Amino acid sequence: MNNLIKIAVALAFIAVASGKLPWILFQVRKAQIHLIIESQASKWPKAMTFPSH
Repeated sequence: MNNLIKIAVALAFIAVASGKLPWILFQVRKAQIHLIIESQASKWPKAMTFPSH
């Protein structure tokens, strides 16, 4: 976990130094929205129901 934090900090510094931080933040927000949409209950498979007589 500690190595992951170090990598994230290093990538953040590189993004700031290269001027790409706004673009990266935009891409992260797009990915978050995509994950929220994909995790909605309407996307889940429907439960099997037995036919009623």
